[in-house]
Amino acid sequence: MPRLRLDAAPSNLMLENRNTLKTTKSTVGVVAQKVQGPSLRPRAVLGDLTKATAVSTNQVKNEQPEEKMKKPAMGIASRKPLQSTNVKKIVPTAAPKAVLCTKKAEPEAYSTKQLPIEDIDLERDNPQLVSYYAKDIYSYLRQLEKSYLIGPQYMDVDGYTIRPTMRTILVDWLIDVHGRFKMLQETLYLSISVMDSFLQADSTINRRELQLVGLTAMLIAAKFEETWAPEINDFVYMSDKAYTSKDVLAMECRMLQKLDFRLGRPLPLHFLRRNTQAASQILDQVDVLHHTLSKYLMELTLPEYSFCHYLPSQLAAAALCLSLRILDENDTDSTQLWNHSMVYYSGYTYESLEPLMEKLCGLIAAADVSKFQAVRKKYACSKLYNISTIPHLKSPLVTVLAKRAGAIKN
Repeated sequence: MPRLRLDAAPSNLMLENRNTLKTTKSTVGVVAQKVQGPSLRPRAVLGDLTKATAVSTNQVKNEQPEEKMKKPAMGIASRKPLQSTNVKKIVPTAAPKAVLCTKKAEPEAYSTKQLPIEDIDLERDNPQLVSYYAKDIYSYLRQLEKSYLIGPQYMDVDGYTIRPTMRTILVDWLIDVHGRFKMLQETLYLSISVMDSFLQADSTINRRELQLVGLTAMLIAAKFEETWAPEINDFVYMSDKAYTSKDVLAMECRMLQKLDFRLGRPLPLHFLRRNTQAASQILDQVDVLHHTLSKYLMELTLPEYSFCHYLPSQLAAAALCLSLRILDENDTDSTQLWNHSMVYYSGYTYESLEPLMEKLCGLIAAADVSKFQAVRKKYACSKLYNISTIPHLKSPLVTVLAKRAGAIKN
């Protein structure tokens, strides 16, 4: 018979009591009452909580609690219909009518009226056109050209030995030199502009130095514009060795110091290209002939001393406007040829260009009998469409405008 261990009983009882406590949590309150005695107040059920009015130390008054919460019935309760008295009837209201403003609008100012201007800078995909900045660029060029103005009579100074005829001979010769070197058109215009600026700033130039000034001005312009500029010895050779290389270098330093190295200036070609672009997109039947004729008219003004004071933008606008009228075979009204868009992009109205166009017609009429034929011969080649020999240059329109300018006597 196995021997029983006495110490095993308490442990078994403890385990049994623990299990009993875990499973009978609901009887904890009853056990507590038996242990503590009847002096403690029994724990009330949640549904029977009431306001205690009086509690005796020996006896607790058992008052019937007021029912404030009703226990929910088991199952699905039937839903009572809503009382019509508790429902607030919503009466639909009509939307407020819009009241029209009877205040009269203020009259529109003239500057705010939109003119029928066509946008010629719509080719956003072409980076060479810089269409985003084109308007700002040409607005800046119009401001810049005013700082390079040439006086209308800068040679009429006491002690000035250079005469307008000498300048005409020099420019006619420079046009031939420019053609032999086959340089850019910008180089020719910049050469004449630099030469006039220096002759206006330095009145001590004598007749012997005049040709040297022209050669050096073209050398400076070639360095500024050309990819491969001619060498100094080439210009010395073109002068029939009338000057040396040292003479050219000394004059170059003298001119650059006098001009303060200010060479980047607007040229008529810059504005002509802009005006031709506008005319080709706005007007019909505007082609390369109009552009070439405009260049011919502008180059006719280079040897003329009386044209050196005009702004490059004004000269370009007048040349294109006149070419539109000369090559127009339908007798279109001038307001249609030079409409609001052309006025906007060129900056000049037709009326403001009429005096200059009359003077240009005077140059056309005198080109056949002039002693200086460099420009006319240059534009008589097939590469430039023989533009200087077209019969349109002898039309009645050119004759009438030339007579107004006084170039042709009645």
